[in-house]
Amino acid sequence: MKVDISQLKSDVSTLKSDVSILKSDVSTLKSDVSTLKNDVSILKSDVDTLKSEFKDYKDEYRRDMKKIDLRLNATNERLDSFKFDTDLLIEKNAKLEFRVNRLEKNTEV
Repeated sequence: MKVDISQLKSDVSTLKSDVSILKSDVSTLKSDVSTLKNDVSILKSDVDTLKSEFKDYKDEYRRDMKKIDLRLNATNERLDSFKFDTDLLIEKNAKLEFRVNRLEKNTEV
């Protein structure tokens, strides 16, 4: 019976030690979970910040593209006007050359 009691005491001591180890492991796991929750919270905050920054960049890009479109349209209008002016000058030059040629022919006769 003494052996049984001694064995039981040993088993109880082992179980107590195992329970203590398990408690320590659970405490470590709780700490890890808490750390992970904190990390997730930080990541969510970072994602929100990135979304906001991306939205700001996207808005800035759109504003820049509108400015570029306006400048491009203005430049195209100036080029079209220049082409019109050039065509008009070519036409006037052709008329003057025609008159000069006609006058030269009239003076030759």
